Amino acid sequence: MERKVIYQTLEDKENPEEVEQQGPFPCNWGNAWLGNGYYFWDTFIENAHWWGKKHRKDKYIICKSTFDYSDKTCFDLVGNTSHMLDFEKSVDLMRKQGLVNKKTTVARVISFMKEKTKVLEQQSVRVYGINSKSEKTKPNYRLKFELNKPQYLVYKPAIQICLFGFKGINLGEFSIVYPDIYINEYVI
Repeated sequence: MERKVIYQTLEDKENPEEVEQQGPFPCNWGNAWLGNGYYFWDTFIENAHWWGKKHRKDKYIICKSTFDYSDKTCFDLVGNTSHMLDFEKSVDLMRKQGLVNKKTTVARVISFMKEKTKVLEQQSVRVYGINSKSEKTKPNYRLKFELNKPQYLVYKPAIQICLFGFKGINLGEFSIVYPDIYINEYVI
């Protein structure tokens, strides 16, 4: 089991004490990619900043935490091929039951896996949304494998982790790491 560093980007409502005391906060967007839960950026704080600049108009807070990450705590669609195959099997089962159409989303499959088949028992899901960030995003953390070829490596991918709950994951301290003005050690 490893301790995974995660970052949550929040709107800055000038309430840092409340944020640290009551956080993390669930996503309340109707189109949440992975369903209801607490959304974090995996490992790379740069992605938390990108999200804040794009969706919070530069008025944002970033909080850091950690959790116990393993196959038992996280359904990993980034690095665990067995989990990817389980996801595929669930899509195939849904297709056989007539539950897949043009409007089927990842969140719908995850919900099916949690509620109907009980295949997804973990308290979190980890995904990399391809093309989440435009190639024009600077810095873009992309490096080509070969010149004049389209293939590339993203070495700081925009990986999201959605925590459905906190049971068994040993969530660490939730503390503000940006902006500096809200950090306790910040000196003027």
